[in-house]
Amino acid sequence: GHMPFSRHPTDMSRAVAVLAAVLVAQCLANVAPPTFPMRWQSTESTLIEEGIQKVDSMSVSHFDGPLNRTSSTNITHSMYDVVITNFNEDSGMGKQYYIRTYGGKRHCQFWCNPSVPVVCDSPDSLCSYDYKNKAKFVGNETVDGVATNKFFWTENLGPIPMNSLLLWSDPTGPAPVRMYRDIHPFGKHIGNATIDFTDFKVVSSFDESVFDLGEDWQQTQCSSPLESDQCQTQEVLSLRSRFTVLARVNN
Repeated sequence: GHMPFSRHPTDMSRAVAVLAAVLVAQCLANVAPPTFPMRWQSTESTLIEEGIQKVDSMSVSHFDGPLNRTSSTNITHSMYDVVITNFNEDSGMGKQYYIRTYGGKRHCQFWCNPSVPVVCDSPDSLCSYDYKNKAKFVGNETVDGVATNKFFWTENLGPIPMNSLLLWSDPTGPAPVRMYRDIHPFGKHIGNATIDFTDFKVVSSFDESVFDLGEDWQQTQCSSPLESDQCQTQEVLSLRSRFTVLARVNN
């Protein structure tokens, strides 16, 4: 018995090339989505597109997974430049505090229940259940000069499609570079949101000042046992949905 490829070296090299391609494809499929630290901060530039409307804003996100809380500061294009969410409060429903800074101090205005139930469902979270269980590697791409791995997953309500997401991650960190969310509740496309992450830092513990409600919060609606009537006003509803990047159809 002779080797089947002996008389046709081109067949042999072709077979090797095919095998190499198969191996490369298998390697592609096996890049696991990175596990990010549960405590981090990053500057975020967010662009939300809804029909012809485009809203962009900058903020600094402080994600404190172990203590179930987030703080977004230096928020542009809103009268509330700090939003602090503590998911343990209000019997686990969470409280999202809207804060204004003036006279060099924070002044808490009111609180609302957040429109997501857990810290890992926050719009910029890197630890959502669907990400950890469903994200698939879909290739490499250079974003803002950074070589990234790209991952895709969906968020659904049972069988009902709600969101699909892409994350571009710098594998040397790992560090997020960009997250894109296509928002289509019940299959109806309503918009998309892009978050660009810069200055991503792993944090061992946050200074409590990051989560400070200001010294006069007990004299305001922020100390009330019930969420504010303002939560249902059009302005705050749009702010709440914007803050959750239209993440959930809530009201």
